[in-house]
Amino acid sequence: MTKIVISEDVSVVRGDKAVDLPKSRKARALLAYLALEAKPVHRARLCEMFWDRAADPRGGLRWALTRLRRVLGEDGDWLKADRASVALEVPESVIAIDTGAGDRLLLATESGDHDDYEAWLVGRRAGMDLPTSALREESAAIADRPRQTIRYTHTPDGTRIAYAAMGDGPPVVKAANWLTHLDAELEVPVWSGFTFRLARNHRLYRYDERGNGLSDWNVDDLTFDAFVSDLECVVDTLGLERFPLIGVSQGAAVSIEYAARHPEKVSGLVLIGAYPTGWRFNPDPEKVTRGEAEMMLVRHGWGDDSPAYRQIFSHSFLPGASPEQLSQFNEFQKQTTNAQNAARFINVFGSIDVRDRLAEVKTPTLVIHSRDDHRVSPKMGAQIAARMPNAELRTVNSANHVPMDTEEAFADMMDAIEEYLASLPH
Repeated sequence: MTKIVISEDVSVVRGDKAVDLPKSRKARALLAYLALEAKPVHRARLCEMFWDRAADPRGGLRWALTRLRRVLGEDGDWLKADRASVALEVPESVIAIDTGAGDRLLLATESGDHDDYEAWLVGRRAGMDLPTSALREESAAIADRPRQTIRYTHTPDGTRIAYAAMGDGPPVVKAANWLTHLDAELEVPVWSGFTFRLARNHRLYRYDERGNGLSDWNVDDLTFDAFVSDLECVVDTLGLERFPLIGVSQGAAVSIEYAARHPEKVSGLVLIGAYPTGWRFNPDPEKVTRGEAEMMLVRHGWGDDSPAYRQIFSHSFLPGASPEQLSQFNEFQKQTTNAQNAARFINVFGSIDVRDRLAEVKTPTLVIHSRDDHRVSPKMGAQIAARMPNAELRTVNSANHVPMDTEEAFADMMDAIEEYLASLPH
């Protein structure tokens, strides 16, 4: 049994043992605030209350949420977060408040950067009914938006995999790919619009692959077969019998391999920015040299405060993005994994080869590729569509590896996906 105890400070007790909380007073104050509010709170409101003077308020909030989720462990699904809001949804019995703390209540976690936090703290101590009615109306509006639930499962080799569910309707599974983070990606245009659009009419299941996002980073087995095993594990945990599968970038290769192994499970495939072979198979020696150079660059500079190394990926993934969007994506990349794993991912992707699987997959397949994709040549998408017996190719007018919801190509892509999914037997 887990308890969140709120007194002069906040603590988390599992059984009879206290759990180590982040040293950051802001993170602990945020945990207490969400526990006491017990309703969705807008991200902008949290940034204002706790990181108003910080250089990157949204980054500070994401950092705190990631660490709190790790602290909660198996109870991490209590922490609900989407692009707009955050809530801690726990049973009433879990919250233990020291009513005798009086003026000392949360004294050690006084870390807000805004007068509103101080007002809330004083009001809470005095037993006032906060927040105001205006904030309640705002929270009610936020509560109507699609929300995600994050849970964990374990693969046969013991790796902990985070997976999320969002929306209602027929199930759709998105295979994991690198540069994802189930929580933080809901604020990044390249993923947020895609996710919320799919969740309008479907029960969307996503997960972070090993070494990435909210899943275990410290893993021995970081291979293509392990990525497929992660997908198999999530599907088995969910108990899904038959479903459409969406794969993006190297996640498309994982999806192709999964469909070849489990044709009875996959009712349809959607492959976006797909490639059948990694960079080591490129006939252009210069492209192979570039792949080797990328591994070296990220190994030595991925985690640095300077975004120079990560900028290489930002520009190749999103050449059509604005400076602000690129900066946001740079920071997002840093949250997805560490330098060592980033280099390992690039190494694995270089050796991907599912060419022999293409003819085996009879599943109806929609292949979508940006016409000017700078990361993966459109020829790769055409090659896949040509060699799969039941595939259709659609191109969209974008230079981005995955179109963002700020460009027309995004609407074209999503319309094609939804039309295709609607045509599949349920």
